[in-house]
Amino acid sequence: MLSTPPPTLPPAAPKPNGALRAGLFFLVLVAIVACAFLLYPSDLFMSPNWVPAVQSQLRAILTVISPYFGVALLGTVVAIAELASTFPTYPREALRTRWARILVLVNVVAAILALIIARVTVPETNPVLLVIGVGVGFQAIIRTRFVLARAMGTEEGGENEVSLNLGWLYEQFQHLCRTQIDLELMKNRRTAVTQILQYYPTIAELYDIAYYTIIARATLTPEEEKTRIEQLQTLIDPKAPEQFSRNSMALTILENGGPAYVEMLLSQAMTETNGTTPRRALQEKLVWQLINNYSLDGLVELTAILTEDNKVRNWVEQAATANNNTVEANQKAAIAYFLVQQIGEDRLQQELTPAPGPELTADAQADAQADV
Repeated sequence: MLSTPPPTLPPAAPKPNGALRAGLFFLVLVAIVACAFLLYPSDLFMSPNWVPAVQSQLRAILTVISPYFGVALLGTVVAIAELASTFPTYPREALRTRWARILVLVNVVAAILALIIARVTVPETNPVLLVIGVGVGFQAIIRTRFVLARAMGTEEGGENEVSLNLGWLYEQFQHLCRTQIDLELMKNRRTAVTQILQYYPTIAELYDIAYYTIIARATLTPEEEKTRIEQLQTLIDPKAPEQFSRNSMALTILENGGPAYVEMLLSQAMTETNGTTPRRALQEKLVWQLINNYSLDGLVELTAILTEDNKVRNWVEQAATANNNTVEANQKAAIAYFLVQQIGEDRLQQELTPAPGPELTADAQADAQADV
């Protein structure tokens, strides 16, 4: 539990595909050239005879396809917004999954089909108004539930109402996509948690990082921050399995900090020689000394000497209570890690280091030699 093998380096993050970058650059370049060509005033400057004809043809084509491009863009934005709000901690990772692309594609295709039907049905409508109406209205309709009648005094969604749920089919599709995306992200989450545990194996380190990660968040309300800290504190319960606590703390770091924050932590850990810092080595040494040199009652007495904080004392007393569900070594280890985190390495090292005895005078040294 206390000795951890040297961690292996995590797999390198996949580098951006060079062909993909080149393709995007080429598309942007073509779009810029096309816009410049369409805006070129051929009637004011000398230009070949074919330029005005090609410009008029391109403008006619653009007039036809631009409405479809507009509704497709609106459908894409709505789908991306749904994914980002569903997976706020992993928005980029969620958008890279296969089912996220399927969700976006379905939104785009459905919006284009709706525009085709609308243009066939009401061809005289202003194209701009039609694009806005279909792009916004269609996205709202497929997510809407109309209540036609409801018994007075009953709650919404009960059995005593007549409703038309136009969004039922899309809700089922959304649920399928959300589940599949979450399952794809599970692999990445497990990999990140494993890497955190490799480089930060002790509960004291994980607790410190997780606590800081929560209080450093700028978007959490005071109530949310308090709730998350209370949830974190339940993980240092000595009666909880150690591996469960470590996994949960690592997941707390990932959920509150995000993948980029975890990558930063891992990159910092990788720069350390053999993955071990002097601070970590000192923590392990102090934990070993506490476990080997103190009984449970001794740890309670030591805590009373080290701190006057009743919360810390009560926690240690509760942790040292006899428990048939765990062995004494695990109880002592939990208390040792807790003391390292609460008291600090310097204070513990000062208490555990034996004080040097008084120097003997010359007469005392002579008497001792005479006795020998």
